[in-house]
Amino acid sequence: MNTYLIGFLAVLATIILSVGGMLLVRKRVSFDSLVSYHEVAGYLLSVVGTLYAVVLGFVVVDTMQHTQDLRVLVDKEASGLANIYLCSSGLPEPKRSRLRSLCRQYAEAVVGDEWKSMESGGYSVQAFSTVWALWHEISSIQPVSESEKTLHQQLVSEICSMTESRRTRITSAAHGVAPLLWVVLLVGGFLTVVFTYFFAVQHLQAQVLMTVLVSLTLALNMFLVFVFGSPFSGDFAVKPDSFRLDRMIFHYYDKGQPPSPEQMKNQF
Repeated sequence: MNTYLIGFLAVLATIILSVGGMLLVRKRVSFDSLVSYHEVAGYLLSVVGTLYAVVLGFVVVDTMQHTQDLRVLVDKEASGLANIYLCSSGLPEPKRSRLRSLCRQYAEAVVGDEWKSMESGGYSVQAFSTVWALWHEISSIQPVSESEKTLHQQLVSEICSMTESRRTRITSAAHGVAPLLWVVLLVGGFLTVVFTYFFAVQHLQAQVLMTVLVSLTLALNMFLVFVFGSPFSGDFAVKPDSFRLDRMIFHYYDKGQPPSPEQMKNQF
């Protein structure tokens, strides 16, 4: 289902339930009784609301930052793959052709297979096998000249950086927001909304509006946690655009000419 639709339905349901609970309390409890709670309820709401705001804000910022960090990590992994392909120009045949072939296979496996598997916390067996093959090819190089030794050191550095980023990416795909944290956020949001029921204003329409604003704010922040808590699924997911760019680099580098801006744009 579309992420925007899920978010809209969840926010709408939260608002309806919150307003419904407030109207039920106003119907069963007299206005004067609610007014008498203001002094005590106000202090308690400030404590509960502040604590919950700190927790919710921290989780929202943490999940958004984590998603951004993963985007950088994916770019780093793809850059390492491209550098291996480009550095292979200094290797003799048939080592150069084997390395370039494996780089192309890895990019295709990540874009075509692994990214779909990561939506459910999995990975591509083909991509894993290709990485191991890359490691075997690079580690089996026996440089002779000084330039080959320098090139071999660079290739080892790039494959180390690339596979380190890959391991972090796969681990992150398998773990989202902890269930316990979801329980804390949901219970805290529920209690915060319930605390607003201990207040009453003379005009019911004004209280309905205030309840809508409180529940809307909480629901939108919870939606952000939901969206960014699963960085490899949904409409806001991290995309394999860097690996698509790698495929373009591999294709045009052998031709000796860069892609046009229109061709570059079509890749994304």
